[in-house]
Amino acid sequence: MNIAIISPGPFSVPPVKGSSVEHDIDEVTKMIEPMHNVTIYTRQCATYPTSSVEENRQFIRVPYQGPKPYLRRIINHIKKNKPDVILVENRPIYVLTLKRHFPKIPVFVNMHSHVYGSQPIISKENMRRAVRLAAGFITNSEFLRQHFIRTCKIPANKIHAVHLGVDVTPYQVAKIAIKKMRQELGLKPDDRILFYAGRLMRGKGVHVLIKAFRQVSKQDPKARLVIVGGTGYGSNRLNPYVRELKRLAKPLGEKVRFVNFVPSAKMPLYYQIGDVVATPSVWKEAFCRVNLEAMASGKPVISTPRGGIREVVAHEKSGFIIPPKDWEKGLPAVWELLWSSPAVRNEMGKQALQRAKFFSWYATAQGYLNVFETVVPTRREEKQQLLKTG
Repeated sequence: MNIAIISPGPFSVPPVKGSSVEHDIDEVTKMIEPMHNVTIYTRQCATYPTSSVEENRQFIRVPYQGPKPYLRRIINHIKKNKPDVILVENRPIYVLTLKRHFPKIPVFVNMHSHVYGSQPIISKENMRRAVRLAAGFITNSEFLRQHFIRTCKIPANKIHAVHLGVDVTPYQVAKIAIKKMRQELGLKPDDRILFYAGRLMRGKGVHVLIKAFRQVSKQDPKARLVIVGGTGYGSNRLNPYVRELKRLAKPLGEKVRFVNFVPSAKMPLYYQIGDVVATPSVWKEAFCRVNLEAMASGKPVISTPRGGIREVVAHEKSGFIIPPKDWEKGLPAVWELLWSSPAVRNEMGKQALQRAKFFSWYATAQGYLNVFETVVPTRREEKQQLLKTG
């Protein structure tokens, strides 16, 4: 099968600054079997050549000066190298243009969140047209699948949930550098570290975490909170929300440490700083990759029941699920349990790692191929039948 994958455009593949969609494209396509040829369309950047080949993956990089000229350049290339299937990443609006040029090529859309399938990013009418024209949709969780079935009336047999994956190896290898990393951040060997990684935005609930950590620090003088992330991918801009977070943390002094944005390639090392990882999301997370990465690091996770998180974190097995409104009471109670019973904490870490291993990139790749093959073999059979009858 010849597969064309169109990345959204603002960031490169592989990502230079840690953008999540582009990270997913890179990881999952590495696991697509050699019998398939994959062409990845993405933006040009100074880090990579305009075109390159890695085994069965070809990268075509074009200038990005907005979505329309970006897509136009990609279409010109696809016309010369017609694939069996096109996968659009997180931009259903692209389907409308693509189907005008390639009415006979199946176009799928991989939705990574609800944002680009909602107003004002795309009108209800254009989303309806995209649903009608697309061969199918992929989501990274059953929660997101049900969201689009409900809000966009996508037929259930036309949208498929395929979980994202993780490679646990780099997260385990990183353990050897933990002592040095903690020293660099001014953390003592006996400090007990609660760790947060992600963008500093209200939907991620960092304010909920800091308020709850105030209560933790009252009962545990060894507790420390390390917050890793910026306002966006590669951005450490001091916006009003970040200022609010730093005001909330100020009374806690050195008990809270902010670390700027860290590229995804270095994150396996940073996860080892923590003893427990917190993801206090207050919005409807489609998947929440941080939970999976934390589990790959062998860390218990404390999260919320928002969105697709329950599909990853097993409550009281690989971590704890606490509703956001209950964090100020629930987090201190869970923290006390984890540190008063080291066996519980260790066992949770082991279960977290074992659960993470089920979410492999190979399984994700197979899930995508299974979706494509619901359409592509049918097309091939039709062509063969026409040749026989013609």
